[in-house]
Amino acid sequence: MKAQAIRFLSAAAPLFLLLALSHASPARGDVTLEVLNPRGEVAPTPVRTPSARIPDLAGKKIGIYWNNKAGGDLFWDVVEAEMKEKVPSMKIIRYNGPFEPSDEQIEAMTRDVDGFFYGVGD
Repeated sequence: MKAQAIRFLSAAAPLFLLLALSHASPARGDVTLEVLNPRGEVAPTPVRTPSARIPDLAGKKIGIYWNNKAGGDLFWDVVEAEMKEKVPSMKIIRYNGPFEPSDEQIEAMTRDVDGFFYGVGD
């Protein structure tokens, strides 16, 4: 486990530190405290580069995925209307499902559209 400096966020942590330091006597020598992350080593999230922008939306097919959260359909209705007003030749294809899209849905979306919006609630 790699030692990491962490912030003491709870009220008990400063008290613990005070008690630990009070048992350290200068006569015994220097005291070193090592604070360990209780979760262990956390692997960093892989970094991905964003997809290239679509230079022109005219004539393109754009998908909208919504996870059926309440009110999301109203939001996506407005997004669709605004997009069609700005680019009338663009076609919108709506997708939805109760959770994350399945691998099969993702494959279908990547075949069917040139780009898509992905929207979730919460």
